[in-house]
Order: sequence, then C-alpha cells, then structure tokens
Amino acid sequence: MSQAIINVTVWDGSQVIRPGFVLWEGERIVDVGRADVVRFSSKVRLIDGKDGWVIPGLIDLHVHVDEVKTPELFVRYGVTSVRDMGSSPRVIAQWREAWRKGDRRPYVYWMGRNIDTGKPSWWEAVAVQNPRDVPALLEHMRRLGANGFKLYVNADLPTCEAVMDYARWLGLPTTAHHETIPASQLMRLGISGIEHAHCLLHQLLPNRPFVNDKRKSGYLRVFTGFDRLEPNDERARRLMELAYATSIVWTPTLSLYDIPPWWRRKRPAGVALPPEWRREWARSYWDFLSTRGWTSADFRTAQRAVEVYKRFVAEARQQGVPIAAGTDTPAPGLLPGAALHHELRLLVQCGFSPEEVLRAATVTAARALRQEGRVGSLQPGARADIVLLSGNPLERIENLMSIRAVYLRGQKV
Repeated sequence: MSQAIINVTVWDGSQVIRPGFVLWEGERIVDVGRADVVRFSSKVRLIDGKDGWVIPGLIDLHVHVDEVKTPELFVRYGVTSVRDMGSSPRVIAQWREAWRKGDRRPYVYWMGRNIDTGKPSWWEAVAVQNPRDVPALLEHMRRLGANGFKLYVNADLPTCEAVMDYARWLGLPTTAHHETIPASQLMRLGISGIEHAHCLLHQLLPNRPFVNDKRKSGYLRVFTGFDRLEPNDERARRLMELAYATSIVWTPTLSLYDIPPWWRRKRPAGVALPPEWRREWARSYWDFLSTRGWTSADFRTAQRAVEVYKRFVAEARQQGVPIAAGTDTPAPGLLPGAALHHELRLLVQCGFSPEEVLRAATVTAARALRQEGRVGSLQPGARADIVLLSGNPLERIENLMSIRAVYLRGQKV
C-alpha cells in the first residue's frame, strides 16, 4: 500500500519544501514535492506529520558492527544506514539477513576485511603477501558482499596501489586508516577517502608519535605531536588543497578523540549511557583506547590536540573538502546512534552550519558509499528511510534529537 507523510516541511537533501510531502510504496520513495499542488488517490494512506520536519535517514560512516550489541539503538536515533569498517563476512551476512527479515537495525554497507601487508594488524584483517594476490582477494570479498575496501595500518605501498587500481576497475571506493604512508601519496594514487583526523594529518608531524612508556595505553599516540600542528602552515595548506583537488571524502571521527573518560562524566548528545554499555567499555578488551597511565600533562596534550583537529576540520570546510560524519562506534563512550548526534555537534563547533552538518550525515555520506540517489536523500527511487522530527534541524542541530518517528524501508519502527 502507498503511504504519504503530509503536513510537514521536507528537507530532501538539497532543498526545503514547505508545505511538503513524501510518498512511498513498499520500500521505495515514489514522489516528493509540495503538498499544496497535489491530490492523493484514495488508495494512499495519509500520515499527518503535524507540522513536523522530514529528513532522510542518517548515515554513520564509521562503525564496527561486530562489536555492536544493541543494533536497535541506531534506528532509535534516526540512523538507518551504517558503513562497517572491517567486521567478519559472517557477521555482515547475519546482520543483513536480520535486516531483510524486518529486524530493527540499519542497513550495513561493508568495506570488506581490513587489508594489511605481511601480517594482520588486527583481528579479522587480512594480510597480502604479494600484490599479484590482490585481484583474487578483492573479487572474493566482493562476492561476499563488499561495497568497497579499506586499507589498514600495515599495508605497504605496492599493496595500496594494487588495491586502489583493482577497486577502481570494479567501480568500488577505497578508504584508508593509515599512519605511515603519507595521505598526500594515497590521494595522488586515487584513494576515495581517509578515515580519522590523525590519519590525514600524520604526514605533517616532524616525527612519528612514540609513547615510550609501557604503562600507558597506545591511545596517547593519536594525540602526541598533533597538538603542535598549525592549520595555517604552508604544508598544511597544500595538504588541504590536495584533498580538495582529489575529491576525497574525509571522515575525521572527532568523537573518537573526545578524550575518554569523558563518557564517564558526560551525557553525549544529552543521552544517558545504559549500564550494559558502561560494563562493556570497562572490559580489558578496550584497554587500547583507555587513558591508563596518563598524567595530567598527557591529558593537556590530548585536549590541545583535539582543538587542533577541530581547527583542521574547519580549514578543510573552508577549502571545500567533503567532510562526512562517522564515529568509530562502539569505541568507549560511543553509543550506537547517539554517538552520531555527538559527532554532528562537534562539527558545528568547527563552524559548520546545521544544514552542512546534516549533509555530512546524509548526502556526503551517500557519496562516500557511492549510493547517491539510493540513500541519504529523499527522491524518487531512494530507499524509504525517513525520519520525522518535531523541530527544525536547520535552525539548531540539537533538534535532530526531536525524533517523533522513524521509517525504515517504509515501515514505521
């Protein structure tokens, strides 16, 4: 049966339509437009939006679904699609099957297993021994449902080149979490995206960050040295100009750097953290993202680095570099769904307007996925992932939390 939301203001990903409507049949949007110039068939079920706002479902562009225990929370906060960054194909298949059966969870786009060289640097990563093996590896992951590929920290230059070349031939994007090969080199080779703030900026450091204290977690390494970088430095400006010229999508994941244990004392995006997640983040598994052994000076370094990251993101915005919203959920403190709202508020602190931020979590994210017109916007043919809000999200980004209803694949959840 066809359904339509009426008596609403629609933001379709590019413009505001008032008074607006969204009409869908089954899982796909059929029409979007002005409600005062259309008459609906008696066969259309009309839903009164009561002067609310309608936006596309949100997209979190950096998630590890194999560690998510409460997938329904994403949808509760309006997140209807996520991009997974390295989970096992078995977990991805289970997640997608549950989604197809109507389970309350977002659709997952999978970037395959993390690709290293020599030996895997993380569980579920795969190590390439010879660049000639890359085509068979990527074809295997594509058959398992990969929507793109992710280069990881140990991938050497020949592996990176082989992956990008074959991914380009397949028409699929490649992104990177890399800390040794300069981001500028990856961009010139044709990388589609860069993950995390420190991975883009790493090459600007005079020396690679090193924490010479086994009592401390390695998490400090993503702050050390970065606190001294200057966005107005000539090398920094050239890096941003190259990022713009090569049209990469940068997903800075500012939430990841918001200095644990911030989540122990704050309510991210105004949300109380469930006890089960607090217990989860207390497990020793997460020690690699802890502040174990940190001194007060270490915390000051991290705080300065966070401000530097924000300044670089602000500069990237000024340069026109596409910025997408991703969180690294469920790292400690990053509650599924709510973390994306926290990320968007951090982007506002970087000078983004609420509409620019909304695009980062919809249109720009869909571009990174190469799913333009399918998700991240409200237009005919797109999946009917729709969020109904009480407040105007273009006025205050906090109004994104005024969720009245979420429609996943056309069904209210």
